[in-house]
Amino acid sequence: MGVPQGAPKPDNLGVVLPNIARIRDYWLDGDHHDDTDREMAQRIELCGPHVPYLVRAQRALVRRQVDFLVEQGVTQFLDLGSGLPTGDYVHHVATAADPASRVVYVDIDPSIEADSLELIAGAENTAFVVADCRDVRGVLDHPDVSAVLDSSRPFAVLMTELLLHVPDGEDPDGLVSSYVDVLPEGSYLALSHFGEDAQVLSGFQIFEGLRFGQFPAVSLRSRERVESFFTGLDLVEPGVVPVPLWRPEPGDEVVRNPSEVRMYTGLARVGRRADTA
Repeated sequence: MGVPQGAPKPDNLGVVLPNIARIRDYWLDGDHHDDTDREMAQRIELCGPHVPYLVRAQRALVRRQVDFLVEQGVTQFLDLGSGLPTGDYVHHVATAADPASRVVYVDIDPSIEADSLELIAGAENTAFVVADCRDVRGVLDHPDVSAVLDSSRPFAVLMTELLLHVPDGEDPDGLVSSYVDVLPEGSYLALSHFGEDAQVLSGFQIFEGLRFGQFPAVSLRSRERVESFFTGLDLVEPGVVPVPLWRPEPGDEVVRNPSEVRMYTGLARVGRRADTA
């Protein structure tokens, strides 16, 4: 992710699970995890059996959103809090739709840098950068970012579960605005976020009660709260909805009662700036 995901940090974002990117890789049937990651993933499943599905659904969502964006003519992507760029992710999907696509992955975890660089080796116009996504200028001014993305042309900022790890006291609205404010007209913001879910909260409590370790410090937010992050932007239909209901495709994994999935997403376009109208 793009906020601290390893050892405890002095900024009080909390102690979280080690190698969370590799745990997700395990759930996505990747091969960049070890026995320790697998054991932790299985412990999480005991407490939250639906979590692996949510991770898979989220990955399918990103594919759908990237395909949609390329159809709109957007071929530049800044994926914040990317985790491991494993198979069939942003650069694979985007370049399959348009070989000229350009992608930058950003994650704060230096322990996944080597694997990430290996995963994108040979991919043109693709970079992986170790940086804290809360340092907006540090990300955008990073030489590897500016070498790949043309900031004068529209690009999409992807915040897939990024804000889950940013509590209200860290001003998530300001973080979103800081990126939106530098986006050229015609750019897009994609955001997904775990919602308020009694099952998730219960799973966290069980996990710690069984002394598996301390679960990630997370901020679950309602659908209405997630929608508020898009204030001032032009939401793409169907608006902010549960992840399985955002422009589903025939090949997507089927889940019972998709409208009850407590993970929300939206995609919005940056319109004409007031000072350029």
